[in-house]
Amino acid sequence: MNMFRKLVALALIPISVFAQSDDKSTAILKAVSTTNSAYKDISVTFSYTLENKEAKVNDTRDGSLTLAGNKFHLQLMGQDIYSDGKIVWYVMKDDQEVHIKSIEEFKGETELDPANFFSQYDKGYKSQFHGDETKEGKALNVVDLFPEDPGKKPYSRIRMGIDKKTNHIVYSKTFGKDGTDYLLEVKSMKTNVGVSASQFVFSQKSYEDKGFDVVDFR
Repeated sequence: MNMFRKLVALALIPISVFAQSDDKSTAILKAVSTTNSAYKDISVTFSYTLENKEAKVNDTRDGSLTLAGNKFHLQLMGQDIYSDGKIVWYVMKDDQEVHIKSIEEFKGETELDPANFFSQYDKGYKSQFHGDETKEGKALNVVDLFPEDPGKKPYSRIRMGIDKKTNHIVYSKTFGKDGTDYLLEVKSMKTNVGVSASQFVFSQKSYEDKGFDVVDFR
């Protein structure tokens, strides 16, 4: 479970802008935040790749993330994480176990908040415009993010590819100091489709009926 949380944290690392960022990258990231904050709901499917060339590791998994306000539902590596904005439910299918925690505990343990994935641009990083790129026919702005306090982070930088036309994040690559890189690539993104509130509701009884052990850590 701890390894899963670490991988999720690296996959969905909060993307922030330090005060000394260059003007172009700051403007690009502000546009990303403004655009995505205006959506009532967002549904994303993505691939998540862990790669370490020296260790000859290259593992890709598929995932999905649905957001509506401060609510989210994340599916990755056989895990389901639900939140209604106040409570977080970890559903570990292989272990047939569910952990219940407060949103504050969740953020403290994982250093991430999927509900604000597209708009956390306020602290902890400086940004630099890296250049232009074309990926699958899309014209991208590429921005690098560097930790304000690099000694406290297990990675040296994050590189993001952002669609110039839509201001949507196309990919995010985290460069680990240990030689392990984490690449998140957005496969599809839908907005304002009217996400059902039921997607963020956890039915404890239904899981208990399936034999899951439900542990409340609040």
